[in-house]
Amino acid sequence: MSFHFTRIAAACLAGGAALLVVSAAAAQVGSPHNDWRRVNRSSVNGGERYASPQSFAFEARFGAYFPGVDEEFSGGGAGPYGRTFGDDNLFYFGLELDWLPLRIPYVGAIGPGLGWGYTSASGKGFEDGTEDRSEEDTSLTVMPMHLSAVLRVDELMRKTGVPVVPYAKAGLGMGLWYAGKASGGDDQDGVAGEGITWGTHLAFGAMLALNWLDRRSSAQLDESTGINHTYLFGEWMFANLDGLGSRPQMHVGSSTWVLGLALDM
Repeated sequence: MSFHFTRIAAACLAGGAALLVVSAAAAQVGSPHNDWRRVNRSSVNGGERYASPQSFAFEARFGAYFPGVDEEFSGGGAGPYGRTFGDDNLFYFGLELDWLPLRIPYVGAIGPGLGWGYTSASGKGFEDGTEDRSEEDTSLTVMPMHLSAVLRVDELMRKTGVPVVPYAKAGLGMGLWYAGKASGGDDQDGVAGEGITWGTHLAFGAMLALNWLDRRSSAQLDESTGINHTYLFGEWMFANLDGLGSRPQMHVGSSTWVLGLALDM
């Protein structure tokens, strides 16, 4: 079972980039009285213009996801997840909002970030007490979420214009999951399985600022909407959703790579 997540993520990124270009063009057309040359350049370094105050960052995220359900089952052979859904990665989609009220001199911005994600697997289950495949579909849906401290090391970009921003995230993770048959029940008296698994969240990545592609449109987009920068980013994410050592807990986390689009506002 493959969701061709690479092609889907590439299509989403291309579509998002197109939307950003259209937004910038709209800002240029819709602001005829805002001369971009009047933007305060008193703090220009390395060609980077002065930006409006920055407090928030928004991310749209895409990637692969493989829930670690079978990690707690030792021994040879596939665990219950692998036998039911196979070993293909799932497509993952997520959103994140960061609030960055504090700035560390010569380093960058820091603050809390709240993230939400979604992924789902489906396949043929098994008949009760047998290894025979059922005709009915069964599914597992996971929504990994986190509340993390976020550090964006953007002072180098602000001072020199180098369009690369490394970042790190660490905090508390939570996985909301639901498992059941298409008819709405499972093997436990028709009641679908569901629960919440707690854990930790860790991520490292780097963002490529796109403002240098068209500084004039970027300046007008900032004036009209308050969007400071637009980025493409890549991130290694470790959602360690294993119950924080408590038992029993469904392990629904994953270690994976994520691509996405981000805005600073």
